[in-house]
Amino acid sequence: MAPRATTTANECHALEMARNLKLPSREEMLRRDPKVYQFWSDNEECLVDAWNEWQQTDDKALALPKLDESILNPKLKQAIEAAWEDPSKEVNVKDLWEEMAPGVYGIQFFDKDKVQVLREWIDVARESGIPTRPPYGIVLNRKGLMIDPRSVGYMAAPDFQTFYQDVLVDRYIRPMGRLLFPEFIQTKDDSESFAFSIQYQAGGDESIRPHSDASTITFNINLDLEQTWTGSSLYFWDNERTTRKTVAWKPGMAMIHLGRTMHAALPIETGTRSNLVIWTFAKNGGRGYGGADPLMLDDGRYPEEYQLSPEQRWSLPTDRSSPDSWDRFAPF
Repeated sequence: MAPRATTTANECHALEMARNLKLPSREEMLRRDPKVYQFWSDNEECLVDAWNEWQQTDDKALALPKLDESILNPKLKQAIEAAWEDPSKEVNVKDLWEEMAPGVYGIQFFDKDKVQVLREWIDVARESGIPTRPPYGIVLNRKGLMIDPRSVGYMAAPDFQTFYQDVLVDRYIRPMGRLLFPEFIQTKDDSESFAFSIQYQAGGDESIRPHSDASTITFNINLDLEQTWTGSSLYFWDNERTTRKTVAWKPGMAMIHLGRTMHAALPIETGTRSNLVIWTFAKNGGRGYGGADPLMLDDGRYPEEYQLSPEQRWSLPTDRSSPDSWDRFAPF
């Protein structure tokens, strides 16, 4: 984990300034009013500075637990460490996953006693008073946060960002997606990431209708320590979209699937459910399927001779040497 950033003199009033900003209305955000983007664009530097100041000075932020790999499932953590040291051992990672529905895999992602750590960061950040942009794709999830720096209004707390990118995306999600879906992913297909948190609650944001994602891989992690909800299961269609399979969430569980997999969330009946959703995709929003690559077959798969080797799967994108090399394409 990188050391905490220091707060400069130019940043020392950013937190107060950010807390005094007036957010655009929900209705303006839903209709994509031009002044909404202008709000985030005009205040981008102030908001990033405010998150740095918040992490350094806010009592609740200072009390947050450390974010590192110790909060993850020990068996998964051990297998991941071994695969990075010796990619031939990646089968031990794959064996930990269970196929929950056709092409949908699940795993206990967090240590069962430490699920609340990441959730606590998100909950405390949401109450920080710093304006955040809720996710609005096909719906607006009012209690969610944008996570990735490519998104305006994102949660820019430095320690959280280090854990999100260096641990979750680079060390875990990207290589596991390549491992579980080898016929669909070349290294160019998953170099970028996008993330947001969501919360479903009875009487509020209750569900999401059937959709596919603008991603190569979708990784969906439950952030709840205990199951305090009823309903709110996911369901997935097969490739022909003729049959569907319902999958119930468990605390600290993660699911991974291709972005093109049609899925939906059933209405939550009681309580709340909180998740972190992370996508990988190619530069400028490209997806690792669909026949756009001449090496692909008509069904979007790469023939075996073009699939990645274990060593390639357990590697970092070569075009992500610095944030300046990343694109700023945000799916929503």
